[in-house]
Amino acid sequence: MSPSTLVRLHWVLAWLMPSAHAEALLGDLLEERRLRQQAESPASATRWYWMQLASSLLVLLWTSLQRGSWFITIATAVASFIAAVGIQLVLQSALMTTSKSVQAVIVPLSFAATLAACGYVAASIRLGAARLLAFLVFAASCAMLAISTRAPLWYDWSLLVLGPVATIAGAALSGRLRRVRL
Repeated sequence: MSPSTLVRLHWVLAWLMPSAHAEALLGDLLEERRLRQQAESPASATRWYWMQLASSLLVLLWTSLQRGSWFITIATAVASFIAAVGIQLVLQSALMTTSKSVQAVIVPLSFAATLAACGYVAASIRLGAARLLAFLVFAASCAMLAISTRAPLWYDWSLLVLGPVATIAGAALSGRLRRVRL
């Protein structure tokens, strides 16, 4: 098993575990793996390790779902995303009568302000929701960039970067982002 695979697996486990127990449990798992590699064949130690990970993932996933932390975070991020899209659609429809040059300035600024406000609210409601919101904004911007060819490329790329950055900036303003564990 490559070291990078091991790091990724431990990151997933640490994300699913309660933070108070993650370091000790992962340390024990690594120590046991190291001891088994010395006493047994590498294939046997790797097989044992994968069995431990598989059984741990199921239990940790179930526990995490029971705590409800995923549902609340996802619901908060999705609701914030829907609110941001709704606000942006209302603003764009209000700007339909203005010139294209005014729209080229106002739309990105209102886009950034809307996402910053939604990021602020999302982070205030649930830790981690602002990061998920930033990911949703990035994914939606990528999808729009792939589908649409109406706007200049610089404009699309600026929204691709501006959206997630504004969301994280709004979350940072709430003061809670720095307490979110990666």
